Amino acid sequence: MLALPAVMAVVLIVLTVSVYMQYRQRQRAHQAAWGVAVAAGAVGTLAYLGCVLLGDNAALFRVYYVGGALLTAPLLGLGSAYLLPNVLWARIYLVITIIGGTLGVVGIVSQPISHAALTTLDYGPGSTIIHSALALAPLIVLNSLGTVSVVGVGLWSVYRSAARHAPWVFVGGNGLIAAGTLIIAAAGSMARLAHGAGFWGGMTAGWVVLYLGVALMAAYRPATAPTTAGSAA
Repeated sequence: MLALPAVMAVVLIVLTVSVYMQYRQRQRAHQAAWGVAVAAGAVGTLAYLGCVLLGDNAALFRVYYVGGALLTAPLLGLGSAYLLPNVLWARIYLVITIIGGTLGVVGIVSQPISHAALTTLDYGPGSTIIHSALALAPLIVLNSLGTVSVVGVGLWSVYRSAARHAPWVFVGGNGLIAAGTLIIAAAGSMARLAHGAGFWGGMTAGWVVLYLGVALMAAYRPATAPTTAGSAA
């Protein structure tokens, strides 16, 4: 039952390395944000595996929830916000993420988690274990904001790039990143609404699609300096 979380961890580690290498070459703010987001997801997934393998460890479960559930989506959204022509939106988004993330971390860390609660994990996402309003309210807001940012900017970039007859790899890369984010968001909603049925399969599929999008974006080399979200890579 741990096969899918293990596969997802491998995908996230590979994606983290890939985004980091892109950042070293180009030093773009959106790459830095995406790299931190994917690394947070990788740490969270590894913590989940450790929580299960080491016997329902509460500390590792908190790390999983902070990294995987709370921070990954808004940080992906922050990276997309940095692709917009006006950096002011990214700065506003960053402030919201810092405030919401801080509140969420406090809520997750401060809520007592009993061993009995962790025994209900049963290879699922554990979406019913954390029930503090201080944790859930920021989590829902930040995840929604992150999804809207990634998908919105991605679709806008696809439209702008197609209108300007940009190379298909760039158009396809933006589309795959948006599609992967939607799949991940749908899997997260399924975890809350359907008790985690298909959660890990959906999350893994979403990250694979998103990885393919990032790989296509990495293959794109603009001839001139980018000026819009439709030309940044």
